Amino acid sequence: MDGTANADAIAYIDGLVQPKPVCYMSNCVHPGIVYQALLQPFNQNALVHRFRGIQANTSPLSYAELDGSLDLKCSDPEPFAEEMMKLRRISSMNIYGGCCGTDGRHMEQVARRLRA
Repeated sequence: MDGTANADAIAYIDGLVQPKPVCYMSNCVHPGIVYQALLQPFNQNALVHRFRGIQANTSPLSYAELDGSLDLKCSDPEPFAEEMMKLRRISSMNIYGGCCGTDGRHMEQVARRLRA
C-alpha cells in the first residue's frame, strides 16, 4: 500500500533477522489483489517461493473504497474460492485462511477446491 515492492520488503526483513522467516503471508486483502501483486515482474523471484499463505478478506474493492466503510463488504463464496485457487497456481501457497467477510461457506468452497 505504501509503494514498497513485496520483494523489497522480504529482502529487507530477511536482512534484519536470523533465522529468516520461514515464509511470508498476507492478511486482510482480497486474493485477486494479491494475485496481481504476485504477477508483477519485480515480485516474481522472491514471492513465488517465499509467499506461502493468505488470510483473505472477501471484498474485491480497493482499499480506498473499503476505508471508512460502515458495513462489511462481502463477495459470494464461489468466486472468492476461485480467486484463492488462482494464487495456488502461481505460487507455493499452502496456507489458506479468511479474514473480513469470510465465513464457513467461503472456507468450505476453498477446501473443496483444494481437495479436487
